[in-house]
Amino acid sequence: MSEEPQDHADANLEALGRAVSSFFASRESGEHAVVLGGLCERLAQKTGRGNSHLTREQYAELCQSPLEFSAVGRPEDSQPIVLTEWGGLYFRRFYEYELEVAEALSNRSNRDSRSISPDTMAFFEQSVRAHLDPSQCRAVGVGLQRDLFFLTGGPGSGKTRTLVVLLACLLIEEPDLSIALSAPTGKASNRLRLAMDRVIEDIALPEVLRERLLTQVWVGTVHRLLGTIPGSVEFRRNAHNRLSQNLVVVDEASMVDLPLMGKLLSSLQEETRLILAGDADQLSPVQGGAVFHSLCSSLSANQFSAEQLANLSPFSTEGKRVGDGAILPGCLVRLTRSHRYGPDSKPDEIGSLCAAIREGRAEDALELIRSSAGSLRLIESIDDPLVSEILRSGFAGLADARDPGQALDRLADFRILCAHNHGRFGVEKWNRRVERIFPSGKERPSPVVIGTNDYSVGLFNGDDGVTLDNRAFFSGPSALREFSRSRLPTHLPGHALSIHRSQGSEFDEVLVVLPPADTRILSLELLYVAVSRARSGVTLVGDSASLVAALERTQVANSGVVDLCRETD
Repeated sequence: MSEEPQDHADANLEALGRAVSSFFASRESGEHAVVLGGLCERLAQKTGRGNSHLTREQYAELCQSPLEFSAVGRPEDSQPIVLTEWGGLYFRRFYEYELEVAEALSNRSNRDSRSISPDTMAFFEQSVRAHLDPSQCRAVGVGLQRDLFFLTGGPGSGKTRTLVVLLACLLIEEPDLSIALSAPTGKASNRLRLAMDRVIEDIALPEVLRERLLTQVWVGTVHRLLGTIPGSVEFRRNAHNRLSQNLVVVDEASMVDLPLMGKLLSSLQEETRLILAGDADQLSPVQGGAVFHSLCSSLSANQFSAEQLANLSPFSTEGKRVGDGAILPGCLVRLTRSHRYGPDSKPDEIGSLCAAIREGRAEDALELIRSSAGSLRLIESIDDPLVSEILRSGFAGLADARDPGQALDRLADFRILCAHNHGRFGVEKWNRRVERIFPSGKERPSPVVIGTNDYSVGLFNGDDGVTLDNRAFFSGPSALREFSRSRLPTHLPGHALSIHRSQGSEFDEVLVVLPPADTRILSLELLYVAVSRARSGVTLVGDSASLVAALERTQVANSGVVDLCRETD
């Protein structure tokens, strides 16, 4: 088996850690140089794996008192390494990002709740309430009243529907409101746009409100919102050239890393409202700082002050009294009911499996799969002939499509999800396996996935498309987008995807490849993301011991945003 990406990543992080260690150690002498070098090496490796800092427990075995070093100082000092009052050890830039985020959140959380007009309440009662469950109604009430709002929930809990309904209510309340509805990736922002169109049609909103939603709500990626500068990590919109929108919404916020979150929040005007939405149980962003996960796991969900509970009573009587000393109180709503799985798609099986994985209940997960009425199955060997039958059936609709629009629609039927890229259990091998079943031809569409951002053609990392002969086709906001195949940026076959790349997608069915139990690749969070991509069916291929081992590994990255919110409050 070829070396896996995780091994490459670990080797790169170790090399980075050694380089950083050598640089900082050169500033000290003797034993101090050794200890400081070890601290910096560990900090570099931790930040490379998505953490923003080292906790006191993580560095205590190397050094009990980091302030003894010339490179380490308090937040107000100018040293390159920061030690906070609560014991977090940061590279200064990461500390500054987290401080920017904490201050932006605290400032908005401390503002008084907004009142709601009789016209908005009448619209909610007459046109909206019947389309929402009680927790969604409560979320709309909080979003109307607060300048800071976090919305989280599991797969199919109705986060996007809730957001669109909330925006409609806000445009009744403030007809001139300017709104940015953004997501971290092009794929996620396209799904947002399509979902918004579906909700508008489903609720049958008045024509004037439809027009406001379509003209006053800008939809796109966070990078496009901020204005990418080619060849730079900075953006055109920043603290000196702020965004003009009155409200900024970020969906799939769990995918936004700390540097991007910091730059986004520093670009907001002081009075701009902020909504962050997503599934807090999904993967932490790879570039460091699990901001959204940290907030959702640390704050009090569905708990409000006595005044706020009274203000929310017209929307929902659900909710508890928040305790004293809570951080960012009354800002977090967790949706509790799944709407993705209706009776025809055996809701309890997939939803229950997601819950068992999320909570690390391996035996319960296996029992759910073994007793499944049809939505779940486990095939113990990747060489089982049944696997090829499933692949043939799953991709048959795509293979038989003869026009690009139909082919793009069939991309959502079925997908293979792998924990990594190489070897028998990786993306490359499984794409080749499908290509042997469905050899490429001039009249047969083949799925592709874009591997890098290319602003010149408007295609971005993770975008799904199909190739047909020498042309490529992608879904657009209002029409099919066609390209010469030679004009595509870096791209890969798309029958199989990495689980990381699948985040933000939905498919009718997925086949999840489980690598051997003794590998370090598959974790609880990865498996949760993979299973929760499915609407109607999940096939796991691999040894049951692999599933058990995965649920014993977690990849949750630490963030200090909540601690800094406590300091700045």
